[in-house]
Formats: sequence, structure tokens, C-alpha cells
Amino acid sequence: MKIYQVGGSVRDKIMGIEKPADKDFVVVNGTEEEFLNKFPDAKKVGASFPVFLVNGEEYAFARKEKKVSPGYRGFEIIADRSVTLEEDLKRRDITINAMALDLETGEIIDPYGGINDIERKKIIHITDSFAEDPLRVYRVARFSSVFHDFAIDPSTVLLMKKLKEELKEISAERVWTECQKALSGKDPARFFEVLKECEVLDIHFAEIEDLINVPAGPEEFHPGDIDTFDHTMKALRRLSCNPGGDDPVLVFSMLCHDLGKGLTDPDNYPHHYQHDKKGVKAVKELCGRLKAPSVYSKSAELVSRYHLTVGKIKELRPAKGVKVLEEIKNFPAGGISGFLKIVRSDSGRDTEDIENFIEKVIPALNEKLPDKWKDLGRKSGELLLQIKAEKYKELKERYKSEEK
Repeated sequence: MKIYQVGGSVRDKIMGIEKPADKDFVVVNGTEEEFLNKFPDAKKVGASFPVFLVNGEEYAFARKEKKVSPGYRGFEIIADRSVTLEEDLKRRDITINAMALDLETGEIIDPYGGINDIERKKIIHITDSFAEDPLRVYRVARFSSVFHDFAIDPSTVLLMKKLKEELKEISAERVWTECQKALSGKDPARFFEVLKECEVLDIHFAEIEDLINVPAGPEEFHPGDIDTFDHTMKALRRLSCNPGGDDPVLVFSMLCHDLGKGLTDPDNYPHHYQHDKKGVKAVKELCGRLKAPSVYSKSAELVSRYHLTVGKIKELRPAKGVKVLEEIKNFPAGGISGFLKIVRSDSGRDTEDIENFIEKVIPALNEKLPDKWKDLGRKSGELLLQIKAEKYKELKERYKSEEK
């Protein structure tokens, strides 16, 4: 029996990545009895083939896969001691993920040229059996967001395009898992650009697809933006330059900020009246299809609804200003500070004046309702809003006088 470290952790070791992927191991030429003799506390977790957990790390027996039916589940698995390390590595998706580390000698086993492709900054499939698993389309797109300076080989792109129909069979949970990982990548925009290039963006991300060829807005506000998709990708990249810009909830919210523009009547182009409000519907549909966690949907809905309003907060009536600040102070991706990162990344302009204004008026939210007006039902809420609005107005006037 021989055990090798395999997969992403080996790739990351070669690339010198400080926080490598979790370690995975493959067991070659062994039996379950031999393995348990070596690791008596191992817990078996695999159903289709032997997989064990040892101190939280996964040990899978070497296996081959044979495609027997469509979809990502349509495989017959062969896992016995005759399966070689090279055969196990061959079933993997791309060359940079198909390397192993000999734990005894420290030797890197690289039968499919992964090291060379790391040096070339190339993402390329190992064999045409890549096309037997449609989930690999999303995995490659995700790796492209993580290794943002790697190029996908044209032959791999061609295989990805051929998998469009099979993508419809993938569960929302598995699509979301890949998407969520991409949102934490160095360049999340690459995930969506790759899906666009492969002509499969519409399968699970129809609302993002709908932004293609839709003008971003009047030229004075969107100089150089090809369309709303292009504007959104640029906004994602501007966000990544902010400290904390790799928060996946924040990134997803940025992705969704202009979904309402995909619902605009073309007769109104290049304007998108009420797109901030209309976008909430699109956000709900996208999050529902992907089964995104509620923190993502709540954050994206807030951004869609208020990203324009917050940019104009100095012009709002006091009661409206109070309502908006009450909403965004609970923004799940960083409160008001996080929301301002969205506004800044959307416009590409500095928001220091907005930040200063909010800092000046935010104490208005701390105003309390006198005891005599409590327990009046809806009336109590109206009176409290009035009190906060009056304080907001006072602080706003003070801000304006100090600005002169």
C-alpha cells in the first residue's frame, strides 16, 4: 500500500501559495483492511468507493471512472488495488490539478505536464473525457477567477461549449458552491466572463446574461463602458482593490447591483428609469434559482434598491435620509462602510464627501421616543421617525454651514 498527497494542495505547494488548499490523499495498491491497520481511528465516509477521514483529512482509494449515462452522476466507478496512481490522476479535470507528492521521497509525480502548465500559466484539460462531467465548466471558470492570470486553452473552451445542455442537469447547490468559491477569488469577474465566452452564462445566470448588449447608461455617467455586463465586471474589479473587497457576500452584491437594467424597455435606452427598484425582482429570481443563502439575497437586494440613493444621500429629504441609513446600517456585508465600497466601485469616484456627510448625520438614528408616546402602535413609529428626521435636519444644516 502506498499513499500520496494529491490535487490542489500539491499544485499550491508548487506555486508557493501561502494558504494552500486542504490536503487530500490517494491510497494506491491497498485494501481497506490494510488501511485500517495503519489508521485504526479512520472514519469511513465514502459510499460508492472507499473514502476515509483521518484527523479531518480525506484519504480516497485510487479509482477509475467510466461514463455510462449523461450528467455528472452518470459514472461507473472502479476502485480496486489494480488502479494505478497515473490512472487516478488521469480522471481529474485539468493538468495543474493532476499531480501527486510522494510522501516518502518528496518527489512530485506529474504525468500530464502540470508543472509546465503552471509555468506557462495555462489551464488545459487532461483528456477529452473532461467533457464527461459538465460540472467541470464551472470548476474551470472558478479556477480562472482564482488564478486570474492563467489563460484557458482554446481546446478546453471548445469542450466547455459542448456541455451547454448537460449543464441544465447540475443541481443548484453544486453550481452555487463553485460560484461562491469564485466570488472569493482574486478576480471574480473572470468566472462570469469565462461562462460568457463559453456561451453558457444563460443556463444558471440568466439575469447576468441579460446585461449583455444593454447600454450601461448615458455616456456622461458611463464613459468607456461597452454595456451593462462590461460595467458590472469593471465594478467587480474596482471592488477587489478595496480592503475587504474579497468578501464573497459583498462581491455578490456588487454583481447584482444593476440587474434591473436588464429589465429596461429598449425604447428607453440609454436611460434605465427605476432600475434600482426593478432590480430587486431580478435579484430574488437569481438567488432563488441558485438557492443562495439568505445573507447573499438580503445583501444583494439592499444594494439593488439603494445603490443610487446612497450616492445622492446629501440631496434627500430628512425623513428619507433616516429611512435609508436605517436600512444600510444593517447591510450584512459590512454595514454602512461596506455599502460605501459598493457605491465607490460602481461609480469609480471617491466617496469621501458622502462618508463625511453620513458621519455627521448618523447620530440622528440614536434618537429615542419619549415614554409618553410609546405603545401607540403605528403612530409610535411615525413619531419616532419625525424625531429622528428633525435631528437629521439639524445635523445636515450644521454640516452645510461647516462646509462653507
